[in-house]
Amino acid sequence: MSDNIIYILFSSIIQGLTEFLPISSSGHLIILKDIFNVNIKNLDFEIMLHLGTVFSVIVYYRRDIFDMIVQSKGNNSTNIFLIVIGCIPISIVGLLSKDFIELYFNDISLLPYSFMLTAIFLFLTKYFKGKNQLTLKIVLIVGLFQILALLPGISRSGITISSLLLLGINQKDAIRFSFLMAIPLILGASLLTINLIEISYLHLIGIIVSFVFGWAAIYLTDSLLQNKKYWVFSIYCFIISILTFIWSTN
Repeated sequence: MSDNIIYILFSSIIQGLTEFLPISSSGHLIILKDIFNVNIKNLDFEIMLHLGTVFSVIVYYRRDIFDMIVQSKGNNSTNIFLIVIGCIPISIVGLLSKDFIELYFNDISLLPYSFMLTAIFLFLTKYFKGKNQLTLKIVLIVGLFQILALLPGISRSGITISSLLLLGINQKDAIRFSFLMAIPLILGASLLTINLIEISYLHLIGIIVSFVFGWAAIYLTDSLLQNKKYWVFSIYCFIISILTFIWSTN
């Protein structure tokens, strides 16, 4: 697998696009593994590709991140606190169940149901009206929903942005908070699992490609949210739910 440049390139492109488009990067990577007949259970390579996408978030929100670090705005310490709180539930569950997830949830037969759940959440955003501010209670609720993203086919960005919108947060704050939460989650997972000595030049290419496509996906997601078209991804998730159901039962 590590020497398969075609698989690495396709994985990188899919990871970059689907990490921020609400259609589940993990679900699509499982489909890609099935197409390429790649039998790999651990998530180390996928987490490595996540590095590229987290760099795209850092670049896109570099000014917001700088402001939070230097605390030049009065509410930045609160923003950092809420981001940390939102990451705690999925971090605890992910650490405690990593081996279980790798063993049982790396299977295409789960995807029809998880894609369908993602589709339902996305479709419901069609009716949202953002008027609330981020609060500790809302962030805790979103943090609990984010645990669902440990299942392949459940989009982390999709489930968090959708839940924020449904809880009345405006689209700009919803997308910003969701994507900023990805930074500590992905960096933390990378530090815990990746052996830098084992990273080859092919993996570095994968990280760069996922960075480029991740950056493009952030712009596209932001544009669709501003135009209140985010829900249209529910159609895609519904279709791929049906297709993966047919695929997994044959």
